[in-house]
Amino acid sequence: MSSRHFLLVAIGVFVPALALAEPGPMHGACMNDVKTLCGSIEPGRDRIRECMKEHRAELSTGCKEAIDARRLEHHRRQISDGPKNDE
Repeated sequence: MSSRHFLLVAIGVFVPALALAEPGPMHGACMNDVKTLCGSIEPGRDRIRECMKEHRAELSTGCKEAIDARRLEHHRRQISDGPKNDE
């Protein structure tokens, strides 16, 4: 196998896996849901996120809880950062 062919195969295998490998609690809680419900979706441009939104009712309890916890954390950060004055 030529080194160029090997590189193309490696990119084709690892780049999609890295796109789904977002660190944090949601990764573990939602990975099976992503594979099951959105496995045919090409990662990028928030396509996986949109797919998950479309399948919200079908998500596992653990994934829903992880999403809710992440939203709450994000909301708390926004409140603690307060409004920004760009004057």
